[in-house]
Amino acid sequence: MRAIAIPYFHRRPFLIVPAGLVGGIFLGGLARIWMRWISTDPEFTWSGTLGIVIGFAVFGAVQSTVYTVRRKLQRSSLLLLVRVLGGIFSLQLFVAAGAVMFPTVLTVSLAVWRNKWKVWIRILLSLIGITFWVLIIYSEIVKNFGWSIATIGRILIFGMIYSAVVYALRPTISARI
Repeated sequence: MRAIAIPYFHRRPFLIVPAGLVGGIFLGGLARIWMRWISTDPEFTWSGTLGIVIGFAVFGAVQSTVYTVRRKLQRSSLLLLVRVLGGIFSLQLFVAAGAVMFPTVLTVSLAVWRNKWKVWIRILLSLIGITFWVLIIYSEIVKNFGWSIATIGRILIFGMIYSAVVYALRPTISARI
């Protein structure tokens, strides 16, 4: 599976990391709004909001840095170190309430981006990740809010946020870029 090439950034590689940072801020803002929407006991704190937005901003900047380094280095121990750091800096998305998404993001990311693995392994990982996602996360949202158009919106936005996280993990997880 090839990522969509954006010629604008290929002609201006110095913009890749700032674009990743801005994308992370946007995704973090969307995640914060979504978290407020699914809360059964809504509470707003600046520290919580900044923690979420900054966490996603760091994630976006780090993943775009890994992508930039991977474009320059094909094989080296430095590239391995950068990819490991990309994975480590991704873990901060999965603390507190985000911890429940770690199994899904891990299994689905491996299934999507480790394209040299056997197909049956990738299918199994996808099924595990998606089953966990549906059974645990969706059932909690439906349990709290019942079935409605708003519930479907909550589920769709949730899917969009974590699909973007899986997509952004490509430079760190993929065997080749």
